[in-house]
Amino acid sequence: MKSHSNFEAKARTHDPKTSWEAAEKVDTNRLEQVVLRAIIAHGDSGATHDEVFTYLAMRFKDAFREGSITPRYATLERKGLITRNGDTRKGRAGRSQLVMYSTK
Repeated sequence: MKSHSNFEAKARTHDPKTSWEAAEKVDTNRLEQVVLRAIIAHGDSGATHDEVFTYLAMRFKDAFREGSITPRYATLERKGLITRNGDTRKGRAGRSQLVMYSTK
């Protein structure tokens, strides 16, 4: 197994070894591209997490777990591919969710 300090962390430092092993197998670049395409597909109105997850579930027949999708937003934002300006919309649970917009 790789040393945790020699690569970008994909699991929390206090997670068990099995979490680190699973994280090493995740193709984060592919997931980022899939999530980015979902946000782009929502156009100028942007997309909330619920909208992204619903889009992916319908398009890819539930191939993605919600926990695999959520971490991609911060990475995409750091890379300048999406922006979150504080706009919100109500999600499925009735709570406000930030709207994400593609910068492409």
